Amino acid sequence: MHDILRSRFVGMNELRQQLPKLLESLAQEGEDVVITRQGKPAAVLMDVEKYLEVQLALREFSDAHYLAELLKARQEIRDGDGIAAGEVFRKKGL
Repeated sequence: MHDILRSRFVGMNELRQQLPKLLESLAQEGEDVVITRQGKPAAVLMDVEKYLEVQLALREFSDAHYLAELLKARQEIRDGDGIAAGEVFRKKGL
């Protein structure tokens, strides 16, 4: 999970003054920026591609059937009932 404390924190005044530079930094570095109001986190500024990935993940994990199948598969792996990676690769011709 993302550790918010490793993100860059920017106050509202700096955001107003440095928005173009912050946007360029997002595009180049891909790191989120936490926007603060009166010293407290208020919002997160992130690259649009990352935002879209997060939205897709949230939709997938909110699907009860998908989540149940994922948890079932994870338990099968823990129980040793999964298929070895080498076997999967062989079947796929990799």
